[in-house]
Amino acid sequence: MQIYFITGVNGVGKSSVISHLRSGLTDKNFVIYDFDERGVPDGADGDWRRSETRHWLEMGRENKEKNISTIICGFSKPEEIQAIAEDVQVPVMVVLLDADAETITQRIMGRYPSPESRVELERMVGKTPEKFASDNVWASSKFRETAAKLGYKILDTTKLSPERAAKDIISFIVSIG
Repeated sequence: MQIYFITGVNGVGKSSVISHLRSGLTDKNFVIYDFDERGVPDGADGDWRRSETRHWLEMGRENKEKNISTIICGFSKPEEIQAIAEDVQVPVMVVLLDADAETITQRIMGRYPSPESRVELERMVGKTPEKFASDNVWASSKFRETAAKLGYKILDTTKLSPERAAKDIISFIVSIG
C-alpha cells in the first residue's frame, strides 16, 4: 500500500481529476482525499498548508496500516511534502501536475468571472485573480524545478482533459504497484 500526493499550483487540474480518479480506482483498497475537504480558513497561509500536509500524510500512514492506499490531491510545496513525510516517517510518491503559463492563467481567471467570486478569492488568499494567476505561474517553475530535483513524476496537463490526466495518474500508480 502506498501514499500518493498529487500536487501542483492552482490551475493545473488537481481538483478536476479527483472524480475521475475515484471512478477509475474502484478498488476498495484506495481512498482519495481533496486536500481542502476539511475547509480552508480565511487568509490560509504556509503554517495552515504545512499543518494540513502533515494531517493528510498521517492519515495516509493510518490507512497504510489498514492495507489501504491513499491519494491526496491538493496544493502543497514539493519540498514541504518531502520534509513532512520524512518527519512523520512515511514514504510518499509525489505527482506534480503542471501546465504552461497561458493555461494556468486561463484556468484561474475562468474560476472568478463574477464580482462575488473575486471577493471570495480575495477573502481566501488576499489577492486579486490577476495577481493570484501571476503568482501561480511564477510558482509553477519553482515547483517544476524542485520536483525534478526530487525525482517526482511530472505530468503536463496543458493539453489534457481531467479524465485523460486521471488516466495517466492511474497508469503511474499501477506501474508502481
